[in-house]
Amino acid sequence: MERFVIASLLLGLLASAAAVEGRVVPSVFEDDRPSKRSGDRVLIGVDLFHQACDLVHFKTMCQSLTKLPGVTTPRQVLLASMRVAAAKAMEAKARVDEYAARTPVTGPMVSIVDGCRKGYDDVATSLEETRKRIEAQGTQMVDLNNQVSGALTHTDDCQNGFDDFEMASPFAAVQKNVFRLVDNVLNIAVEVQKAEAKQNPHVH
Repeated sequence: MERFVIASLLLGLLASAAAVEGRVVPSVFEDDRPSKRSGDRVLIGVDLFHQACDLVHFKTMCQSLTKLPGVTTPRQVLLASMRVAAAKAMEAKARVDEYAARTPVTGPMVSIVDGCRKGYDDVATSLEETRKRIEAQGTQMVDLNNQVSGALTHTDDCQNGFDDFEMASPFAAVQKNVFRLVDNVLNIAVEVQKAEAKQNPHVH
């Protein structure tokens, strides 16, 4: 319940953050300096906690995560990004359900709507399963990037259905937000995994 409340609060922040996104930034940590520790926060070279959000495509969304209660390490930024992206995907699925409930769904829209539901459900399921594995095993999972990349691919399932029939999507705005959130998850995952591997070279 606590995680749901936190994710719900952040979704409001992300709605305004989405309007100013679109900045492309480098994807390399300045992590070649000795590791340092400040309280419970591990600093790898330059403060990795804050630097993590300089390495994503949608920076403002990521920075909102760092303001969440209990998010004080790079890995916690990653886990928070997964929770929020999964919640947003389920919100998108609910939007599809609402649309189908108030609008006659006929012809190609039947398969499109079904594809949207499944696509957003797959995004949320993949992110939640991967997040739980990270909490249990850490980030040094050989298939971490593949799992998150799969979730990112599923973010396009709904739009692809409309594109196949050359139809305008009524879910374009929420589709864009889900994509941006999961794209951030992937970039954060890559860099946190890399940094933690360098910090703990004997952990596999």
